[in-house]
Amino acid sequence: MSAHRLVVGTRFKWIGVTYEVRRVLPDAKLNIEDLHTGAVSIVEVLTLVEALFHGELEIEVRPAEAGPRVVSLALDDYPANLVQIARSRLEVIAPLLDVAGRIREMVEARAVEIGVDAVTLYRWIEAYEESGRDLRVLIPAYQERGGKGESRLMAGLDAIVDGVIQEKYLVREKVTIKDVRDEIAVRLKDENKVRPEDKQLPKPSRSTIYRRIEALGMAERFRARHGKKAAQRELSQYGQSDRPTHLFERLEFDNTRTDLIVLDDQDDLPLGRLNLTTSLCTASGYPGGYYLGFEPPSVYSLMECVFHTICPKEDVQAKYGTEHPWLACGVPSAVAVDNGKEFLSQAFEDACSVLGIDLMRMPVATPYYKASVERFFKTLDTGLFHVLPGTTFSNPTARGDYKSMAQACIYLSQVDCILHLFLLDVYAEDFHKGLNGIPARLWASAASATFSPRLPRSVEELRILLGRFEMRVVHHYGVELENLLYNHPDLAPLRARLKGEPVKVRFHPGDLSQVDVFDPFEKRYIKVPALAQEYTRGLSLWKHKVILNYIHSIGEAVNIESLGRAKRKIQEIVDAGRSRRKASNRARQARWETSGRPSREVGVPQIPAPSKPSAQPDVQSLEAGLLGLSRGADWSVEEVADDVE
Repeated sequence: MSAHRLVVGTRFKWIGVTYEVRRVLPDAKLNIEDLHTGAVSIVEVLTLVEALFHGELEIEVRPAEAGPRVVSLALDDYPANLVQIARSRLEVIAPLLDVAGRIREMVEARAVEIGVDAVTLYRWIEAYEESGRDLRVLIPAYQERGGKGESRLMAGLDAIVDGVIQEKYLVREKVTIKDVRDEIAVRLKDENKVRPEDKQLPKPSRSTIYRRIEALGMAERFRARHGKKAAQRELSQYGQSDRPTHLFERLEFDNTRTDLIVLDDQDDLPLGRLNLTTSLCTASGYPGGYYLGFEPPSVYSLMECVFHTICPKEDVQAKYGTEHPWLACGVPSAVAVDNGKEFLSQAFEDACSVLGIDLMRMPVATPYYKASVERFFKTLDTGLFHVLPGTTFSNPTARGDYKSMAQACIYLSQVDCILHLFLLDVYAEDFHKGLNGIPARLWASAASATFSPRLPRSVEELRILLGRFEMRVVHHYGVELENLLYNHPDLAPLRARLKGEPVKVRFHPGDLSQVDVFDPFEKRYIKVPALAQEYTRGLSLWKHKVILNYIHSIGEAVNIESLGRAKRKIQEIVDAGRSRRKASNRARQARWETSGRPSREVGVPQIPAPSKPSAQPDVQSLEAGLLGLSRGADWSVEEVADDVE
């Protein structure tokens, strides 16, 4: 997918009409030409950005720019060994990408150091830069020459080649590929002496051995040759650096548990504290995006924050009553993260690779490497959460005898509004000493002069990239995912070609109403709706698994009718359980209520004002319901926040 800027020469299809950017004008405007009629018009960049995320606009990628192998695929749609080769190639050219005035001597010196031709390095660099730093252009085209990327060596030969590489090449001594090939030849000769004539093992070519070594990755080869400390010193990318000068050149991501107790909108009882994942532009100090929910920090909350960061935030003034718009949008050039579990996920790394984002993982226990976002969280606490009634402060000492639960009066439906008001009307409009300026003014000044946001080719591709996937078989009745059926007429010809082979099914954990099925022959995704639309509308994977656990606990067969009944029964118990005053239990119930409302849909309307219940719930009915729900099961409403995903 990569990311693209709306610069001179960029072509895009907007509501069925193909345009090309002719000139970049001041004040974030573009001069575009209708390629069919020749009509020329002036349009604001933000208008085109919003059209892209509404599904009305798609950026065209010319073959000369994208390379013959870049199609609308996620990174894990390619064979794993070919992706590893691409990562190795990126490690090779990484030191040459951002060098001002790169000269031939540097490339030739790097070529000698790595052991490849300088022409090859130039070709990799050119393809990577022209694609918007999309890792997929560095994937070898072996699968286009008749293979699927798997090893084509015989099993016995495969073991010999791998064994020699491990024993003879990955050592501190200077061993060449010729030495490896000679040792393989000796071992093959010994092996063939005990093999029948018709099962003799052939000698592998030099290129086969080279590809096998290259697939190990530069980091592993360098570590074997020079030692762990030398590899860390040579290959690590962290360290203190000057503040970036371009918008979205570097974003810092992090998450925290907010220091504020929020109330249930329906009965005024405390729910607990929300988890906040956010991003911050270090060049301007301007907020990039956020995700707020009762979910524990996870890949799901991280991907939602990434999606919100990239998307334009339309109509926030009308929806949340802010005086200022949210200006930030686009794909960042680099992101800095710590070593939290969600940041170490392969899915996040793959998303960064395809979007052309430089992923910068900071060393353990070094928060000063992400000083901007750490300071941002401190400002959120001292400037917002610690001054609101119901704050927990930062620690028990600061809280003293303050009764957070008793003082809480902020409703769950109001938190998003409060956060928008603080971020856009206070934080972004205040003077920051470290920046020597006001974030909103710094952003506006840079945007009007030089900034053009990097954009995904289309919003559909972005949703696919930031989703999850499972391998499933396409049946005559469609595909099955977590006991749910999905079907579409376009699956019939795909099923005939697959002949029972499993296929990749992508889905969004926050909404199971549709999935995307990968067609490996046409290299495209097919959008497939769930057959049970009423049940799956707004249904999260987490909530669905809670329902399945309940059905299994009572020994009922899983079908749409039983799922619907179980969903209604659990909702009744959760509604009755609102009288429980233990905040941790109520936070779990709140996750049940909110886990189906992801931030994917930019500009979700504000939740209506809170209303109080008309009567207290029947305690006896509540206890009976909870007993029936938990008997024989491995969970209960009290445990409804366990991370079953």
